[in-house]
Formats: sequence, structure tokens, C-alpha cells
Amino acid sequence: MSCHRHSHGVPPIPTNESQSINSHVLTTQLVALNVANPSSDLEKLFKTQTNKYEVIPEIRSDADNQFILKIPFQGSVKLYSIILRTARQPDHCPRIIKLYKNQDSLDFDSVGDTKATHEIEHPQVGVEVDGELTHEVVADDTFVEHYLPRHHFSGVSSLTLFFQNNWSDNDDEVLKLYSIELRGEFTPLAKDPVVTLYESAANPTDHKNLLAQENHNYQNI
Repeated sequence: MSCHRHSHGVPPIPTNESQSINSHVLTTQLVALNVANPSSDLEKLFKTQTNKYEVIPEIRSDADNQFILKIPFQGSVKLYSIILRTARQPDHCPRIIKLYKNQDSLDFDSVGDTKATHEIEHPQVGVEVDGELTHEVVADDTFVEHYLPRHHFSGVSSLTLFFQNNWSDNDDEVLKLYSIELRGEFTPLAKDPVVTLYESAANPTDHKNLLAQENHNYQNI
């Protein structure tokens, strides 16, 4: 994907489409707070390369310009980057997005008191919404890839995103999000081995020794 890349400081390690871990998101267990859409729409955020240009459904915040999205994984992941496709207009484009590793219980009461694992500023780049949306918008420059500090995002079983505000800082407006792609490494959860303890063959001598020891102990009482 040729998209807008957003990073600071040391040039990031490039990623590629083969590193997408969207297929390892537990889409049936996604949780969103302050989102106007039905929960069945959430899984459609995590698109494949074949339908990445689709902008329907449009995920919207509900009461104001904030929402929380909790993303569980099928195993353990090491995150390299997150690619977001949002609306471009300042009223609908998110600005500050906070990422939390393995913080499943976060809500609006606790998120302000919890230190984020990483914070990004999303640029005012995205889909130009003017009237009714078409089914697809084929434009690679509407995607933004945010590179993450990999040493902070290893052993991730869930990722929580807090979309804190919009570029206009107008809390009467709603945020609009079209897709999320996560890139990194995926490790399946190891299944616990079944351990069976058994005596392969009874040894009569062992039982005799045990009985003799018990008799000896009895005589010494």
C-alpha cells in the first residue's frame, strides 16, 4: 500500500502487506464505547487487501468527538504499525489517539488516569466526505501508517484505542473512521500439554520395601 507515513525521529523500519495481522483479530469480541453504529459494523473496519478501499460502513462516534475501541487478538502479537483511514475534514478527523497495551477494562472513567503505552497525532489526511458516500474511494493517499515503538508493543493480547479529539476541537461534532490495519508478528497461544502420571509397570520389590519400612516404623512407636 502506498500511503501517507507518519513518524518522528529515527526513520522507521518499513512494513509490507504480508505483515498484516487483521486476520488474527477476534472480531466477534470487539468492544466500542460511544460509537453510533451497531456492534456488527465493527468487524468491517478490519479489511483485507481486496476490499481495503470500501468506505461503507462509516464508523461514527456517538455523543461527541471521542470514542474507545478495544481490539482483542487470537494470540500474542508484536505490533509494528497501525494504518488508519479516517475522514479528512477537521470536524471529523481524529487528532490525538492513545494506545494501551493489554488494558481490557478501560472506559471513559478510567482512561484519563491511565498512562498510555503510546500516543500518536493523526494528521489531517483522509477521505473527503462531501454528501453521500460512494461504496469505494480508490485513493492510497487517504491511508496513514503510524509506526509504533516495537519494544513497547510485544506480548500484546489486546489493544485499546482512545480517540481523544478532532482537529477542530469541537466536541459537538463526531469522528469518522473507515478502516484499521494492524501490522506485526502473530504467535498463536500455546495449548497446555496434557500431563499423565502413571507407573509403567508395578515392581513387587518396591512394594515390599514400602511394607517393610511401615512395619519398622510401627515397631519403633
